[in-house]
Order: sequence, then structure tokens, then C-alpha cells
Amino acid sequence: MTADQLTLNQSGRIVEITSSPLKINLMELGFLPGKQLTLQHRAPSGGPLAFQLEETLLALRKNEAALIRIELLS
Repeated sequence: MTADQLTLNQSGRIVEITSSPLKINLMELGFLPGKQLTLQHRAPSGGPLAFQLEETLLALRKNEAALIRIELLS
């Protein structure tokens, strides 16, 4: 599953970042394997997604969030 597939307020643990030119940028923002993220907001019409990552709220485009492989948390 990838981060763009989460529903509102659903959480997951990052498994890996798919190989891409954006991989380093995402990791520098804090999207690292083992970290927990929660989808807080989904903009209408396929706009940005806002994720809670520890104490920070970060917005990503849908195609960027699709690079983050996660496992769901119960």
C-alpha cells in the first residue's frame, strides 16, 4: 500500500520510499522507514494530501505520496 491510498485519519508505518529522483527530498523532509504517518487532510479534485509526521504537518502531491510504501497500523 502507498501513502496516497490512506483514508482520512488512517495511519501507517513507512516501509520504504520507492526509487525516484524525489526519494532524497522525501527522506530529507523526514519520511524515513519506520516512521509513522497519518493522513490529516485530502484536498478536493486530487489536490495535495496533508500528513502528520511526528510533530509536523506536511503536504505532498498525490504522485509524491504514491512513492511512500507503508504498512497499515491498527
